[in-house]
Parts: sequence; structure tokens; C-alpha cells
Amino acid sequence: MATEEVPVLIVGGGPVGLSAALFLSRLGITPTLVERRSTTSPLTRATGVHARSMELFRMAGLAEEIQATGLRLVPRAVAEGPDAEPGVIPRVILRSRSLSDLDSAQVMEVGEEFSFDLSPAKPVWCGQDLLEPVILRGARRSGADIRFDTRMTAMTETADGVLADLTDTRTGKVSTVRAKYVIAADGVQSGIRESLGIRRTGNGVLQKMLSVVFRSDMKPVVGDRKFILTFIANENVQGVAVCLDGADRWMFWTGYPVASGIDPSLFSQEKCTELVTAALGVDRPIEIEGTFPWESAHLIAEKFRQGRVFLAGDAAHTHPPDGSFGANAGIQDSHNLAWKLAAVLHGTAGEGLLDTYDAERRPVGLATADQALLRERNRATAHREPGFRDFPNVILGYRYTSAAVLPDEADAGREHETVPVELDLTGRPGTRVPHRWLSGADGRISTHDLCADTLVLLTDAGTDRWDEVPPIDSVRHVRIGAGGDYEAERSPWWEAFGIGPEGAVLLRPDGFVGWREPAAPKNPAEQLDSAVRALLDRQP
Repeated sequence: MATEEVPVLIVGGGPVGLSAALFLSRLGITPTLVERRSTTSPLTRATGVHARSMELFRMAGLAEEIQATGLRLVPRAVAEGPDAEPGVIPRVILRSRSLSDLDSAQVMEVGEEFSFDLSPAKPVWCGQDLLEPVILRGARRSGADIRFDTRMTAMTETADGVLADLTDTRTGKVSTVRAKYVIAADGVQSGIRESLGIRRTGNGVLQKMLSVVFRSDMKPVVGDRKFILTFIANENVQGVAVCLDGADRWMFWTGYPVASGIDPSLFSQEKCTELVTAALGVDRPIEIEGTFPWESAHLIAEKFRQGRVFLAGDAAHTHPPDGSFGANAGIQDSHNLAWKLAAVLHGTAGEGLLDTYDAERRPVGLATADQALLRERNRATAHREPGFRDFPNVILGYRYTSAAVLPDEADAGREHETVPVELDLTGRPGTRVPHRWLSGADGRISTHDLCADTLVLLTDAGTDRWDEVPPIDSVRHVRIGAGGDYEAERSPWWEAFGIGPEGAVLLRPDGFVGWREPAAPKNPAEQLDSAVRALLDRQP
């Protein structure tokens, strides 16, 4: 049988692999994704979709569908107000002896309101079992080839690609594909990572966990209180009760230190019902939808790229559950890698651009795993630890340092923390693009909406210093101001980017600043051309 040629083979059809398929197909690359399961996951694993991930889904045209599928996270006053709309929930985290003892509960965290001003996309409370089908539909609409009931059973890298044997798990039929690149999104126990001999470092497996998804009429127990989760601790059980739909669908998870020797995967349904009842603090009719064991771990792959193979998501970095950082970091891995693979495959960037995936995403994977670990050890006191970073800084404030980021004079030669102590979204190269609302012929958009499939040069419409720059392949010039392509709702827009009225900013397709010039140089065309060549690893 002839070998099938594909540009990118994605192994693993969870939220990370499906997101990679979505982002690549939106960028004009038709990936092939293989997943051993027959369909998307029925398990409610990751629940919180952060604002940064929602920005990426907004670029891909899925934000509204995800919002309609899950619960929109809104300020507490809005969720609990008399005019509260259906389908909303506040980001309120409690600590209590049980769900029947909420009158004496401690409020541990309130709100993700910071993202409402800093991002055009709103966070969503949406379980993995609901999120995956939305991403799957979007990926298929964009042309991705998604194959369930298919395992990759062998892989060999050659000079011009990767040969992979794919086995249909229903028929046993084996086919062979040759991919230019492979994305290993095959989870914590990644067979691809193991076959490549890529080691992991970190604190290892912390606890053996068990999640129980159940339905119960909780109105008599929690009343009108609205919250996303409650940490439960009493003499019978410790764990977390998670509200999944704002009504009667819940999840409770608990864990046992590895040294205890307890294996919760062996628990009977009666034992699971007993655990849930202890968390409720009162006998209620309970319908268990399902249970699934997992591990809370802190592990980072020593490298995210080997040859033509890239690790993404849990295959690359495994996080404790606190903060919901894991799946979100994986989705962001996928986008960072997708735009770079697309640029190389389309011939607009050099192969060296792909090295920046490891340079950028591995430090972020490590930093977010560390933040989750601090919170897991003791959420109540984590903020006192020297390495602790506030939630907005972890979600939106991380910074890249790589060859695809060209520092300006103020930052040249300086080292930067991946997640800084102070949130800095002022247009520095390597940081996320500042969010500003713009209005134009296509309506009201964000500066983030300009970032989609190409580099974007932003200049002010009040200067002509950049107008004579000849067109550059894969760079779109956008002028902001009166008479330009868009007008900013708050002027001057350029102050938010740390430049002057004659300066310029180069935005990357992932919504990060790649380069900026505070003022117009003597030769704008030469400066821009040099910046684009360096950022994309283009040869002269």
C-alpha cells in the first residue's frame, strides 16, 4: 500500500491535540490527528478555560460556541444580582467542612475580574467532556483530518520526515503515513516521549487521585450560593467539590499520598458514594455518572523538541490541578507551535523558528507547574512563598525569551523572569499584546483580533514615516487613528505599547509582541525587513 503524505501528524485527541488540529487547519495546513478512543472524552477533567486560552479560541472563531456550552465566569456581584442571566457563575473558591456547612465557609478566592479589562475574551467554566466536541467540530469544519479508533504503533524519523504506522483498532488494518512533523499530544504517559528517551524532571507523582462525577439536587444543601468549587476537609474526607453546571451536576475529587499505598482506582461504587456523602455532610440521593482515577504530578520533559517531533500538553509538562493551569498551558502550547509550523510549511519562515517552541514554551510549562505546586501544597499560605505569583501574572503575564523575540534597547542583554512579580503588559517584546478596543469598517474589534495568520505592523495614522515601506511577505500593515484602518476608543493607543507617535510595533500571530521601535528610525524599511528576517529565521 502506498505511503500517505501528510504535513503534520498529531497523536492524541484530547483538548491539546484537537486544539493543534484546529489552529493548524485555520492556518491553511491540513493535519492528520489519530486518537485511540472511539470519540471525545466522556470524562469531566479540566474545567476552567482561562482568558488567554479563550483569546486563542476567539481567533479561531469558537469563543461564542464555548461560552454557550459552558458557564460564563462573571463578577460575583453580577452572578448573585437580581438581574443575573442564566449560564453564569462567579469565580468564587471556598473552604468548608462540607457543602452543608457553607454558613461557616471561608472564602479563599474571589473573581477573575482582572481579565475583563485586560482581555477581549472572557473565561469560561467548561468541562473537558463539553469542550472537546466543540473543538472537534471546529477543527473538522476547517478541514482537519480527525481519525478516531486509530493508534500510532510505530514511528521512525527519516531525513525528510517521520514514517508512522497507524493501526485501526476496530479492524487491525495497518497503514503508513509520512509526516513532515509530529506533535505528541498523547498525554501524561506519552508513548512517543518514552520512545524518544526524553526524560522528565520535577517532584514526580504527588498523589493518587480519584474523581467522582455525580448528579444530585443540591438546592436544599447549598441554597442560592454560587461558587465554582469548595475545598472540603473533615474527619471523614478531604478533597474538592466542583460545581459543573451551576445546578445538579457535580464532581468530587480526593487524593492519597503515594506513600499511603492506597489505590483509589480500586474503590467500589459504594465507597465512592460514601466519599461524596461525606463531602456533602448530609444524606442526599446521589446518581454517580462515572469515576476515573488519575495522578497529581509535577513533571517537566527535559526538552519539548527532538528532531521533527514536538511534545505538547501533558506529554511535555504535568501539573497539579490547582489553578487549572495544565490544560490551558497545553492549549497555548498548541497555538505557539501551530503558527510556527504553518509559517515553515508555507515557506515564509526558516526551520530555526521551530527551535523557539522549546525556548518559549518549556519555561512557561515549568513556571506554571511550579505555581500549581505551590498552591497544591497549601493554598491558604501559598501567597507567602517567595516564588508565588498572582493569578493574572500566571494567566496573562508570562514572558517569552527566544530568537522570535527581538528586545528593544531598554531590555537588550537583560534576563527576565518567565512569570514576573509585577504584571507588565506595556508592549515589551516577548509579552502579550496589550488589549485595546478599536473600531473600523468591520465593527468593534480588539488589538488581539488583528493577530490571526500573519505578522502585523502597527503604526499611527498620524505619521507617514512607515507608509513608504514596501510590502513584505507575511506582514500586514495596520494604521490606527483618524483616516487609518481603525480608530482607537482610547487615545493615544501607542502609549499602551510603550512607543511614540512615530514608532511601530510588530505583532506575532499568537498575540505576542515580537519587536517594537519607540520612534521612527532613519530607514524604517531596512529596520522592519531586518526585524522580520530575524524573527522568522529568514535567510537574506
